[in-house]
Amino acid sequence: MKALRFCLATLCILISVSVADARKKAPKAKEPLKVLAIGNSFSLDAVEQNLWFIADADGTPMIIGNLYIGGCSLERHWDNASKDAKAYAYRKIDLKGEKTNTPKTSISEALADEKWDVVTFQQRSPDSGKPETFEPFLGELVKYVKARTKKGVRLMWHQTWAYETGSAHPGFKNYSNDREKMFEAIVAASKVPCSKYGLGLIPAGTAVQSARLSEAKGNVTRDGYHLNYYGRYIAALTWYEAITGRSVAGNSYDAPHVEPWMKELALAAAHNAVVSPGKPQVCGPEKHIAVRDPNLAKEFTLPDALKMADGSPVNTPEQWYGARRPELLKLFTTEMFGASPAAPADMRFELVESSDNALGGKAVRKQVKIILDKQGKKCIDLLVYLPANAKGPVPMFAGINFFGNWAVCDDPAILIPSDKDLQKRYGIISGTERGVQSRRWSLDLILDAGYGLATFYRGDVDPDFHDGWRNGIASLGFKEGQKWPEPDQWGTISQWAWGLSRVLDYMESDPDIDATRVAVIGHSRLGKTALWAGAQDERFALVISNCSGAGGASLSRRGIGENLQDLNRHFPHWFCENFHKYSNREDELPFDQHELLALIAPRPLYVASASEDSWADPKGEFLGALEAGKVYEFLGKKGLSAKEWIAPGERAADGDVAYHLRPGKHDILDWDWEGYIAFADRYLK
Repeated sequence: MKALRFCLATLCILISVSVADARKKAPKAKEPLKVLAIGNSFSLDAVEQNLWFIADADGTPMIIGNLYIGGCSLERHWDNASKDAKAYAYRKIDLKGEKTNTPKTSISEALADEKWDVVTFQQRSPDSGKPETFEPFLGELVKYVKARTKKGVRLMWHQTWAYETGSAHPGFKNYSNDREKMFEAIVAASKVPCSKYGLGLIPAGTAVQSARLSEAKGNVTRDGYHLNYYGRYIAALTWYEAITGRSVAGNSYDAPHVEPWMKELALAAAHNAVVSPGKPQVCGPEKHIAVRDPNLAKEFTLPDALKMADGSPVNTPEQWYGARRPELLKLFTTEMFGASPAAPADMRFELVESSDNALGGKAVRKQVKIILDKQGKKCIDLLVYLPANAKGPVPMFAGINFFGNWAVCDDPAILIPSDKDLQKRYGIISGTERGVQSRRWSLDLILDAGYGLATFYRGDVDPDFHDGWRNGIASLGFKEGQKWPEPDQWGTISQWAWGLSRVLDYMESDPDIDATRVAVIGHSRLGKTALWAGAQDERFALVISNCSGAGGASLSRRGIGENLQDLNRHFPHWFCENFHKYSNREDELPFDQHELLALIAPRPLYVASASEDSWADPKGEFLGALEAGKVYEFLGKKGLSAKEWIAPGERAADGDVAYHLRPGKHDILDWDWEGYIAFADRYLK
């Protein structure tokens, strides 16, 4: 950490020196700088949260307007302009920083509202790297705006950012679902309007990409394409420097939920992007170069799951259940995930909405609020689908979703929280479209096989960014006056797992559900969560980990792909504080991930990988399942049937431990679900 601070401090000094002369030559503005964005949700991310405060901290009075329609393209903007359509939410921030939102506003009305100094354009994100989609609409918009604004108005192009690896946005296929390919296309496309119409460039996409390259980066998106608090701060800094010509180095504004180390990286990323718009640069310490070849693993020795911490052997199943399993569970609790409290005494369940004729008569739908405190402020909104033709209590799949219940299925009856709740509880996913994540849930396959599905949004329990434990349920585990978890208290993954156990509590109260036949499932970080939920809560009858990677099914000691330093630096909130001491010290761990998998024994376990998901170390996931199988066999069950890593497209699902390697990238698709359902049929039917 000292090295990190030194590198960051040195970087900031260099930036400050390099722009010192520019700062002296750029006097603070006396008249307000008036900026209008003709945009969509990407301009919302860039200008509505932080830009005014950054300007205010630098002594620049600013008025900001945003003509907002979610996902709006240049073609639609021009169609609205040519028809003078009152189609926009005109979102304005005045000189005092106060916000107003005027619906049903036209472009011409917004242009006439102020004598704008800067007007910006952008293409909708799926087409932002496709310059052929810009015309003739951009050219017409440029003429339209020039005819309705003051002489000397500056017109600028907002360079948007590439989607995150693994993003579920349907437009990602335009770039082969490749983040770097999309970024390069955006950079190339951005040059076209700047050259053709003399537009200035706001290189927000380059700044975001620089932050992603930094070893000490944090997450920059909240859903794979819209920015989170950190990303929004980076974009706003880039806007400010690009528009004013004043370096953001040393800007005193502290954005909400952005830690000091993140701020320094954001300042560097924004400044470097303005200086070199097409070249993302590593900010902070030397970038960690991950080893991705599965055959280049470090030499390592795994701890023996069937030996006690003192080295004595486990000789009987009774000794496993009575001594070794509790010992391992305590180690994972105190050294990795953090301890969780019991279920709240005040917990209650409220059926908010239901239908016996959902999805065209195929399903029964229930929307349940799991209320966790007396005040009703902490709650889980649970979405449940059951097969309509069920002859009795049904077996279930239970998992957490990334983008909100309404993203799981395009069912128009799925409730979306109010605007107030979206900002308070769901702020990092507001604007997610219905059904955008449906391809990951394979609801038709699940229902047709006779299973139900129960899911909730991760942010109901804890948001997936380090917010200082101000949001979410963390305080339910705190003593009076406590503001921060103890070193061995729950991190976010432990909190999410706790939420899954509360879902199981609800299932035990629902006569339409057989709570003794519930499979807990998760993808990626939520795969880590499913494993920890299954390890702790033995009521889960079956556990499924999909592409869970480091901190999930993959062996830490192999050193392939994401390592513990990556986990703890990029996602400092996921695990308890004690786990951070093992960064770059994997060999000192008192356990490895095969022992997390072994904690699920003798219940059935399915571990899955994707062949191109090198960051998650698929072979390491396989080896974790293989090693865990030794405990299953010790307990009289059947371990993993394959003893050598299988080829893409193959399954090894004959034992009580199953594994498959899906061809492709980090995702969960129908092919995965087909394997999970077939496996579950052996145990839950």
